[in-house]
Amino acid sequence: MNGVLYKVRESFSTVKPAEKVVADYILHHPENVVSMSIQQVAAESFSSPSAVLRFCKTLGFGGFKDFKLKLAGDLSILNMHDMDKHELKPGDSLTNIMTVVTNNNIQSLTESLQLLDIEQLTKAFHYLVNAKKIDLYGVGSSYLIASDAVQKFMRINKPCTAYSDFHMQRVSAVNLEAEDVAVAISYSGATKQVIECIQIAKSQGAKVIAVTKYADTELSSLADAVLFVAANEDDFRSAAMSSRMATLNVIDILYTACAHEEYDDALFHLKRTHEIIQQSGEKGGTTQS
Repeated sequence: MNGVLYKVRESFSTVKPAEKVVADYILHHPENVVSMSIQQVAAESFSSPSAVLRFCKTLGFGGFKDFKLKLAGDLSILNMHDMDKHELKPGDSLTNIMTVVTNNNIQSLTESLQLLDIEQLTKAFHYLVNAKKIDLYGVGSSYLIASDAVQKFMRINKPCTAYSDFHMQRVSAVNLEAEDVAVAISYSGATKQVIECIQIAKSQGAKVIAVTKYADTELSSLADAVLFVAANEDDFRSAAMSSRMATLNVIDILYTACAHEEYDDALFHLKRTHEIIQQSGEKGGTTQS
């Protein structure tokens, strides 16, 4: 998986002007690029072959041929999920809102799957399986994702914490040890509170997993394992809709991998937690949702 077009789109804010025109041409003519030479792309984008080559290497590809090969693979996957990509406008029907929001979420999941590096995912999964304790950090909607992770991992007997209060997050981080894992959830990769907690966790020897957007951020540079997610947000970005869905999916992947690694033990604890919750419901408590 490579997420080529997503990487091209996200590169706009970081690449040099000479490479930005290459990125713009690729985004608008991806199908043409896979059958073009490096000289043709340079001519059509009003750049130079060296700028095209530099751009490909900036994105982490071995060269232009490697870039084209990965781009062709991504296009075949995207064509399998051909969706309506219209943006919402004031006055749109509820039917259109339903379709566009759903398709944006599906597209984010598909692009995030392409961005996930199997080596990084394997590393993160092993950290969690062997963790004595898992501490999760997030602010706002990212905290809700951290809280969701806690209720999942606790049910398979993996000790977890996630605090909404920043002071408690710092207290929790300073009490981590080398056998523990800190999971940072921040789409921007620049959330000050999360970064501060991760710095504290690293100073205590804990391993760090970051779930964030594809970019060279302070958070990704601090992490021992980085899991990138993609998002297609509209003007209502503050709701963090598609990025939340993509991040929840990564958490589900990690949880499922850990549960299957210790299958019998995880199944035992899942059955036991289910039974105790059912018992509380029979006694008039809150039942399982």
